[in-house]
Amino acid sequence: MESLSWEQALAFAKGPGAAVIAGVLISILVEYWAWFQAQAEKNKVAVYVALCVAVPLVATALSIVTGVGGAWGDVPTTWWPAVYSGLMASGIGTLFHAWAPSPLRK
Repeated sequence: MESLSWEQALAFAKGPGAAVIAGVLISILVEYWAWFQAQAEKNKVAVYVALCVAVPLVATALSIVTGVGGAWGDVPTTWWPAVYSGLMASGIGTLFHAWAPSPLRK
């Protein structure tokens, strides 16, 4: 199995990997943080959405800092795609959870 390069890993985090990484972070929060476990379901969804948006933004910032791509002041082609990707990732994840048959939720 071939490992991802730094550029490929950042591209994954800025795209479809946003929901995957946010999902892993949420599973860690649910498993190990008692305060998060006690929160209402709507608050957990809000945290998931925020993480889905934060992951591509952080990946974009890392790609700029490391010289992989983008520019700090280039909002239309650097930052908006990251925000859009995060919102789409959160929407897809939320829709899957909403439409999953009840036996899968247990």
